[in-house]
Amino acid sequence: MGLYKAEGIILKSFNLGEADRVLTIYTRQYGKISAVAKGVRKSRSKLRGATQTLTHAALVLYRGRSMDTITQCEAKEMFPGIRADLYRWAYATFMLELVDAFAPEGQPQTGVFVRLLLSLHLVETLEEPELGALFFAVHLLQLLGYQPQLQNCAACGSSLPEPDLAALSGSFGGLLCRACESLDPYCFNVQGGEIAVWRRLLTSDARLLGRLKLSAKLKQDLLQALKYYVQYHLERQLKSVSFLRHLNLLDQDKIKSSKEDYRQ
Repeated sequence: MGLYKAEGIILKSFNLGEADRVLTIYTRQYGKISAVAKGVRKSRSKLRGATQTLTHAALVLYRGRSMDTITQCEAKEMFPGIRADLYRWAYATFMLELVDAFAPEGQPQTGVFVRLLLSLHLVETLEEPELGALFFAVHLLQLLGYQPQLQNCAACGSSLPEPDLAALSGSFGGLLCRACESLDPYCFNVQGGEIAVWRRLLTSDARLLGRLKLSAKLKQDLLQALKYYVQYHLERQLKSVSFLRHLNLLDQDKIKSSKEDYRQ
């Protein structure tokens, strides 16, 4: 029992009763926690503005028997550049959903919090926001122990300097060489370039990420490989991945329409 302070990023929320809301927060000090914000849906609530999803906040909470209660919440950052751009919002939502899906409750890992906060800034400021989201995704898997074997065949151990001669296997936890890929009939065939980018992102300095120039196809290939690997471990598809795919289809429609307009 008692009050405690935490710094956190609000991952998601859902309504409770007539005026309350339950928040899922990834905190620097305590990892992922859930807490109720009482009366927050009332128009005069002091907590209303600072308890929105995608808010970096300083919180004071009361430890309850079944669920903690937020007594104070001050927004430190609300990422207006992300909120104003549908594409940046979609990639940020993908990151928040990844953390919520993979991070266990009540197990603090400062590296996850720091990497999430850093990557949200990248998504907000980079010319290509998807780079920030991809950077975060590969690092989150590494931090939480889900990093696939990308240098050698996960079955026979042979070196794979040319990743185009491989397939990604969830059940084996990494790449399979051509001789071993038949061991997993559900493996994901890779083009090679996306694995090279995956390797590079793991060793890249976040401050220099804006210098990395990738084709749209290469970024999509990496997103598809991550989608396969994440879905294998979660045994479900992330909602944000479907939304990202929808946005990409809209982009293609726009490109097609603009070409047709030009021809006319």
